[in-house]
Amino acid sequence: MARWKYHQEIPAEFPILDKDLVEVFYDSVQKNPKLPFVIFQDKAKSFEQTWKEVVQFANVLASLGVKKGSRVAILMPNCPQFVVSYLGILYLGGIVTAISPLYTAKELQFQLKDSGSIVIVTLDLFLENIRKVRGKTDLKHVVVSSVADALSPIKGFLYKNVIARKNPKPNENELIYKDLMKNAEEKDLQAKIDPKNDLACLQYTGGTTGVPKAAMLTHRNLLSNAMTVHLWEWWVGGPQEEQLTNMGALPLSHIFGLTTSFIWPLYSAGMVVLIPDPRKLEEIMKAIQKYKIHFFCGVPTLFQKMAEHPAITKYDFSSVRGCISGGSALHEDTMTNFEAKTNSLLVEGYGLSEASPVTHVNPADKKLRKPGIGIPLPNTEAKVIDLKTGEDITKFDSDGFSTPEGELLVRGPQVMKGYWNRQDETDKVIMKDGWLKTGDVVKMTDDGFFSIVDRLKDCIFTSGFQVWPLEVETALCHHPDISLAAVIPVKDENVNEVIKAVLVASPGAKQYTPKELKAYCKENLAPYKVPKYFEYREELPLSPVGKVLRRPLREEAAEIAVTTKK
Repeated sequence: MARWKYHQEIPAEFPILDKDLVEVFYDSVQKNPKLPFVIFQDKAKSFEQTWKEVVQFANVLASLGVKKGSRVAILMPNCPQFVVSYLGILYLGGIVTAISPLYTAKELQFQLKDSGSIVIVTLDLFLENIRKVRGKTDLKHVVVSSVADALSPIKGFLYKNVIARKNPKPNENELIYKDLMKNAEEKDLQAKIDPKNDLACLQYTGGTTGVPKAAMLTHRNLLSNAMTVHLWEWWVGGPQEEQLTNMGALPLSHIFGLTTSFIWPLYSAGMVVLIPDPRKLEEIMKAIQKYKIHFFCGVPTLFQKMAEHPAITKYDFSSVRGCISGGSALHEDTMTNFEAKTNSLLVEGYGLSEASPVTHVNPADKKLRKPGIGIPLPNTEAKVIDLKTGEDITKFDSDGFSTPEGELLVRGPQVMKGYWNRQDETDKVIMKDGWLKTGDVVKMTDDGFFSIVDRLKDCIFTSGFQVWPLEVETALCHHPDISLAAVIPVKDENVNEVIKAVLVASPGAKQYTPKELKAYCKENLAPYKVPKYFEYREELPLSPVGKVLRRPLREEAAEIAVTTKK
């Protein structure tokens, strides 16, 4: 395995614990029984208390027919019930499928049916959508909690009497989480787990390039990723004596949030502050100051909006050792602005659901980091293959970049077993020697740093040239009056494929004319890369973690083209 430029204390390879995630959590309970594990709306839940509730909830699930191999869905925002439910399912050897709270009824139905879930644990907020599709799924039981269950008595009373009036009341055949837990037994029903082969979860891809597929992730997949991400801490001076604190603003239903805001503190005996709505930026900033957060992971749009927030300089970020951005490209302007406003470190990393998710991250050192996604994690191999021949790319140009650009392949203990019930799709991405084809086009430097060019499927072919949308988006986002950009192919009046840019203006900025925007692009891009059409919008479609989605824009453009033609 290649020796990347790690900190001197970080090994290129190290052994992964031969334990399942429940065993690992119990180790942390033994280490920090009285310390807080989860903070939610200023209410703390200790490791000891969490463990007790996990065992109780596992007994509840067992009474509902859940056993080893059963699939159980969780439809919740970030809250303590999510954590307890997840671990309770794993305690029995069950398989979790977490569903985004932003999903429509149709998307919810697909994931429930595809996974074969027999139980869903949810909040009363989402009952209406579940009721719409329940009869078309394999669900046998619906367990319903409320945000009020996780709040202090006063906050819970206010929630019930003000907010909850708008929420549907459970039907007779919908079981109440709080009541079930009151009467729950505490029998030791912990399943015997093979960490390397037994599944912990079915993590559905975002469906940004087609029908969502479920990555089968084992206990070892998730644990190995948490352990290797934990080593990143060495780059910021090594672990300290105090308890590690994490900001849980990323949705736990998404693999990025699950690993960095749940599995990582679970393994490190750390604490996580759960934020149910990451759009409440000042709530995040207050929590960072109040709980002296050490690590904060997010997506570029989150860091960008925080840097633009007028109140950001009011808060103390001095406890923050490092922030990792992932999900999409981190623009240099965002990084520079955020660091200037907070005096903290922000670096870019990379991952995908199929790899649990992290495979690359930049060193937590401003002197060592480089533009792009950084270097592979320990225990992780990475290479670039030619898009036409499939051969390994080993040549570098005069600037030190691999040539030509190629597809990124990764291999390591975090790579999934395959796609759930989709062997044909699995065979397309996992090679016989264990390499995972990521579908992302990259460049690599001769000293081992990687940067993303774009998604392979998003390449635009115009006027006989190949254009990567990310390059155009990056150029546009360098404009001080452009906050977000999405670049897609559309058909012009001659039915040729041309480039369109959909833009969101920076707060308070003016909107420029197409002529002005083209003039700006021509100063920064080759002529064939300059968009022909421009459109401003109030917002762009975003994934549950805040990643700009091009696919809905492409589909919308295609539908308009068909309608116009008719």
